[in-house]
Amino acid sequence: MLDLNSGRRKTPAMVFAAAVCVTGLMVTGASPAHAAGPYDGADPAATGCSSNARTLASAPLYRPGSTSQVGTIEMRYSNTCMTQWIRVHSSISTCSPHPCRNDAQITRPAGVDGPALTVGRGNVAAGEPYQWSLMVHTPNTRSCGTGYADTGVTLAYPYGEPGRQICG
Repeated sequence: MLDLNSGRRKTPAMVFAAAVCVTGLMVTGASPAHAAGPYDGADPAATGCSSNARTLASAPLYRPGSTSQVGTIEMRYSNTCMTQWIRVHSSISTCSPHPCRNDAQITRPAGVDGPALTVGRGNVAAGEPYQWSLMVHTPNTRSCGTGYADTGVTLAYPYGEPGRQICG
């Protein structure tokens, strides 16, 4: 085998340079296992993440046993913030004698984007047609979520099935 360093003395500068290269490779190659994302649990509207979001998946909201659509549930994603959240839109806003209370939640599984995390609704007043969950940081993970729309009489779920999730 040819030794390219034969006859050359290792100077302190060479040793330092080699150590810097190895350390740099170790730092950039290491992935922080289960590190929390910067937007975990943040509100997509308050952070501005919702301004450029797109819908990854959606489903109609039906009352159980009905095929009359009363709203939509969406899995939203922001390329800028690398986050996902669930948004529920209801066509019903008055649930006499109280304001409608819709709900949304998202679950990120444990993985490279952080520990398993489920977050619920953001700070939206009752009676608003939209309700969204807080966000989870997901540049590398597919998350799922669920929610419901309050119709005043009963709740409407994705495809009329309580607990059914959409993923994106």
